Amino acid sequence: MVKNIVLDFGHGGIDNNGHYTTAPAKMFKFPSGEIAYEGVINRQIGGILYHLLQSNHPELNIEYTVKPDDPRDVSLGYRVRVANKYPASNTIFVSIHSNAGGGKGRGFEIFTTRGITKSDKLAEDIANEVEKLYKNVGLKLRYDFSDGDKDKEADFYVIRKTNCPATLLECLFFDNVEDYSFLKNPKFQQELAFAIYNGIINYVKNN
Repeated sequence: MVKNIVLDFGHGGIDNNGHYTTAPAKMFKFPSGEIAYEGVINRQIGGILYHLLQSNHPELNIEYTVKPDDPRDVSLGYRVRVANKYPASNTIFVSIHSNAGGGKGRGFEIFTTRGITKSDKLAEDIANEVEKLYKNVGLKLRYDFSDGDKDKEADFYVIRKTNCPATLLECLFFDNVEDYSFLKNPKFQQELAFAIYNGIINYVKNN
């Protein structure tokens, strides 16, 4: 039975001096002059997700690797240590990111480590809920069905080194003008966080 949910918001935020703590990486300046900060987007979506889980499921321990309003870009090792302080048998880890593809990439991806693991079911439950939202608004879903499920497989440190079921979401491409128009929209952020929330709870109910 899942008792602990560890949320991870990729990269840094903007500090009190207006400095993006992951600069110059994980940011993109559009021709209009507007700048997209991946870490800020991740925190906005992740913060909504955190409050949904905390307010609706007081029986669960909802942890985060860094507070949504904390701009620090904490190390990958620290993020993993937060997850690994809980028993792998009753913990899950969900890392929120946004993608980049030179301005041309679009769509949603979800990652687990290589091979067939419990993480695959977690990713599948989340992907199924996100898919409902994305299809409704005409957004692209980037899946890999080669091993029979929707998630892609990669050796990202935070999902490779965590002991519990873990997945990493690339919600959309922050350097694509169309995708970014969704990512920065507060209404879409709420809808996306709610979809991820539903996927997590579907997994929790059955594990």
